[in-house]
Amino acid sequence: MGLLWRTLPYLRREQIVYRPWRVAQFWLYRALPGLARRWVTVPGGAPDADARAVGAVRSLFDNAFVHLRQPLESYHDRLADLVAGKFTFLNRTVEIREVDWSRRYESHLWNYQLHYFSYAVWCARAWLERGDARPMRRCQALIDGWIGRARPGQSDGWDAYPVSRRAVNWIYAYALLDGSYDDHEFMGRWRASLYGQLDFLSRHLELHLLANHLLANAKALTIGGLFFAGDGRGRRWLDEGGRLLWRELDEQVLADGGHYERAPMYHALALADFLECYALLRERGLAPPAEARLRAMAGFLEAMTYPDGTLALFNDSANAEEARPLPILAAAERICGRAEPALDFPLTGYFRWVSPDGAERIVVDAGPPAADYNTAHAHCDLLSYELWLGGRPVVVDAGVHGYGGDQFREYARSTRAHNTVSFGGREQSEIWGSFRVARRAAVTAAEARGGAQTWEFRGAYRPYYDARAEHERRIRREAGGDWVFADTARGGAAGRAESFIHLHPGVEVRVEGGGVECRAGSLRFRVEPFGAEQIEIADGWHFPDFGLAQPSQTIKLSCRARAGEAFGYRISSQLSAVSQTRGSLLAES
Repeated sequence: MGLLWRTLPYLRREQIVYRPWRVAQFWLYRALPGLARRWVTVPGGAPDADARAVGAVRSLFDNAFVHLRQPLESYHDRLADLVAGKFTFLNRTVEIREVDWSRRYESHLWNYQLHYFSYAVWCARAWLERGDARPMRRCQALIDGWIGRARPGQSDGWDAYPVSRRAVNWIYAYALLDGSYDDHEFMGRWRASLYGQLDFLSRHLELHLLANHLLANAKALTIGGLFFAGDGRGRRWLDEGGRLLWRELDEQVLADGGHYERAPMYHALALADFLECYALLRERGLAPPAEARLRAMAGFLEAMTYPDGTLALFNDSANAEEARPLPILAAAERICGRAEPALDFPLTGYFRWVSPDGAERIVVDAGPPAADYNTAHAHCDLLSYELWLGGRPVVVDAGVHGYGGDQFREYARSTRAHNTVSFGGREQSEIWGSFRVARRAAVTAAEARGGAQTWEFRGAYRPYYDARAEHERRIRREAGGDWVFADTARGGAAGRAESFIHLHPGVEVRVEGGGVECRAGSLRFRVEPFGAEQIEIADGWHFPDFGLAQPSQTIKLSCRARAGEAFGYRISSQLSAVSQTRGSLLAES
């Protein structure tokens, strides 16, 4: 109860008001199904789809929505699995011959993915591009099954967030098929269900959550309003969705281009949402002048993207399929143009350095845990970093494996899962449950400067448990190529400290001569501690994507932190002699 009371002061009034109201509403829908019947069965069917909206979707799929139009071959196996009754989400495959739309399979998040119907777009494309009817016939059966059996209060699919994601996927698939799919009665049922779901959504916005959930609601109402623009209710959805959409753009996107939840994956998803809405509204002449803001968002996403197309994994970030940065960046360039990414994002709290050849780079997290009123995706990762040497990742963030009920959830959010320091075994912020944070760390300093060969960063924060305590970290890249990480404790932070260095799963290590020798392919580097009493190689985990747990190794340095005295480590790297010789020969040729 104490944790709850310490969390409440950070919440907005509408969150406190709407949460019990939403719980009560869904309880009533479960107990008295008749209350929700009007959204399940639309009397007289739904209005026709707006022809201009259908044309806009098709045009943008052909010319701009690169992130939604990846080569169909990449979905070949999953389409075959879908026909065979197998569903793969979050790297978990489940065989379901007959879907029970009121049952929860695997996990809450996995079930949400099932209800999103992202596969409807793949199936529509298979019909149009290959003339392959099997995936779409299977998808039709799934859609009819959902319409016939999913009910508010009983099915996860009627939560506002999956309603939002599914509505957009259904609209896109419907628009692609309109006029060419041969089952007109089904198309009418499909459209009627969409209409009912959008009306439900308009009355059940996620005001108890806000943040990325409310943005998804706004996107669905905006695109749904365009789709049903010939109907009075559709025009109201368009007005409400557009008002929410641009209000959330102003609030959720900081002046440096970063998303205020400070998780690169959620930034990528938010950018995709804004881009799609902006492009569709622009086709109708309804878009405000938002291109500069969207370019800034794209610049931030590019800065958080590594050469191999993966994301920096701070906070709740994973290399999820729908958040792949390179296709989203390609879509952004076509829709709003390209912006050169900055090195520092002081408002979002990320600082980075990249060597002239791009083979060496660092990203440091020195921002607030998240938006104050929504810390669902916050981790204890202040002053943590990710480091690439020799063109490959060597020090990595743990990432995220799953959400509610996941066996790794507590670990992934903890201080010990990040490349930072834990004092006295305590967390930086008072994390609890799957998504909650009560008292939280406060950033007191964050700045960086440097050039082509050298770089310096200084950051500091006060942990939640003692306003007198402070942890300061200085990071320096020296001209010779060494990296120095120096930590200083002040006030109540002094005492036993543990500094963690999480290595990529491809890095091999051994303790030698008071330091740690590390090897990753042709790359060798050494971690040389100072001020440490003990060096330990511990088993760790790396979660590059939801549902993937890769064993890795973690260097743990145990220190006696004395007020004002620095402790930490130096990382020195070099390529093997064989690799260096090969590189010289290639350069000469």
